[in-house]
Amino acid sequence: MRLVFVNHCHPETQHVCATRMREFARAMVILGHEVILFTETIPEGTSETPPQQTRKKIQDHDFSAPLYISTQPKGHPLIKKLRDKKLPWGIRQVIIIWYFFYYKGVFTDWRAGSQSHLKPIAEYFKPDLIWATFSNTDAWNIARDLAKISNVPWVGDIKDPWGIFIPAPFRKSLAQYFNSCAALTTFSHFNSIDAQKWFKSQKTIIYSGFWETGLHQNYTLNQDNINISLTGGIYDNQSLNQLFEGIKIWLLGLPKNKRSKVHLNYAGNDNESVNKAAKKLTNLCHLNLLGFISIEELQKVHQNSIANLYIKINRTFHHKAIEILSAGRPVICYPEETDEVIDIANATNIAFHSCSTPEKISEALSQSLSTASNNVHKNENLKQLTWNFQAKKLETLFQDIILN
Repeated sequence: MRLVFVNHCHPETQHVCATRMREFARAMVILGHEVILFTETIPEGTSETPPQQTRKKIQDHDFSAPLYISTQPKGHPLIKKLRDKKLPWGIRQVIIIWYFFYYKGVFTDWRAGSQSHLKPIAEYFKPDLIWATFSNTDAWNIARDLAKISNVPWVGDIKDPWGIFIPAPFRKSLAQYFNSCAALTTFSHFNSIDAQKWFKSQKTIIYSGFWETGLHQNYTLNQDNINISLTGGIYDNQSLNQLFEGIKIWLLGLPKNKRSKVHLNYAGNDNESVNKAAKKLTNLCHLNLLGFISIEELQKVHQNSIANLYIKINRTFHHKAIEILSAGRPVICYPEETDEVIDIANATNIAFHSCSTPEKISEALSQSLSTASNNVHKNENLKQLTWNFQAKKLETLFQDIILN
């Protein structure tokens, strides 16, 4: 198949928003398909693909890897000021309402910048299907535009819950507007339940995953240090403080010779928040702020930790739970996780601690330390959560749509 994936985030963006479409583009290429990933440029980063070169890029590209085509936003200066928070609150609300009503989205400048690329993609790539992920509706707008020009179906992907990320007055009308999609994929069962309220289209759960290579290796912990790792965005500083309170209780219960070996590693974009909250752990453990690191580096950090921790967002499903489970080490979550994530974890037979209090966090860390000598072995139960496995589900869905 020839497939075009549409995502607002450029694949080189150091944020989780880039991960899903970038990795599925890679996975579909491995399955033998040709893929273009169409995105916005990184602000002050990657250069735009000039529209006049789109044809040449397509014709010259070796499709054993995805082709990235990116475009800069064009026009709509009020939208840029809106996103940069350079307008008063009241004016921002009026602009949001107007743009959702008239343009069906608030990344209209990106959509405007995309238009000169769509005809060359349709003419010279000749896609069979377009797949676009919703974290903003203009990815879907671009998919609709390209599908219309190419006379092919498009599929919407709901990465973020519609009922949370779309303003209430527009949820029903926008869902009706986008009902031209041939089907919907969703990031989780949580998102499918939410989508059911608004969309009639067929829905298929396609989890974001991890690469299968890590399943075929055995890992032994570094005995010199006792590593615990915190991963991902810090969406709630109160939860972060409670998490660190649990770590503090655990540390104070350790003998001094063990406590001196404890390293708390943080991988993510919120170093400042973590550093501030970690003041309560001063002189109790070593703090390592790693920042945003590659998936490959992150997996090594997880595999060398006695436990991997994360903070749950109450309003949505966490891909990071699957990503962390892939290391095969105990996982600690605060606050408590959804039944969906707990069921996924239970199916892997990996220790998963869904904690409601700092005391529960401390207990989970103690249990993790007591089993820390156990090696991580190849875990066949994790295979269904890999990019490879989920891409085959996506492939089947796309083929059914094209054939029908």
